[in-house]
Amino acid sequence: MTGLAVDRIDFGEGMLTVDLQVVVIDRRPVPAPPKTKASVRDVPMPAVLADALAGHIDRHKPEDVLFRTTRGNLIRRDYFNADILKPAILAAGVPMDMTFHDLRHTFASTALAEGVPISEVSRWLGHESITTTVDLYGHLVPEASERARAALDNAFAAALGST
Repeated sequence: MTGLAVDRIDFGEGMLTVDLQVVVIDRRPVPAPPKTKASVRDVPMPAVLADALAGHIDRHKPEDVLFRTTRGNLIRRDYFNADILKPAILAAGVPMDMTFHDLRHTFASTALAEGVPISEVSRWLGHESITTTVDLYGHLVPEASERARAALDNAFAAALGST
């Protein structure tokens, strides 16, 4: 999120390209590529986020990275957590132990609960292997067996009915 640049947002397709992050080197935030090849990815952007990002861009007119400190520096993770996320959590009345990483889990679990294939969720999360995603989130798709049975029953019923 701290490395998201204006030109990496595709409002037409509703996608964000994740190909830049902010890391700290010698106590200074600097842009860097993500840590793995799989971390470079396109992620779907819900309309509510697209609207918020469009508003932010209209108000702040960023030329590259969307979010910076009031001094124009890239945002360090510790600064983000202390000065942005925690006050927002408090204002929203969300439990104070919520972390930014919890938002990632919410994204994954919501997508899976809505029937998005785990392979897509894995790719969007930037996991090197779908095994990681299955290990972390597989328990969230117990109805997959029922969906598979129903799909097979429907396919066989259609095939048997057409003979």
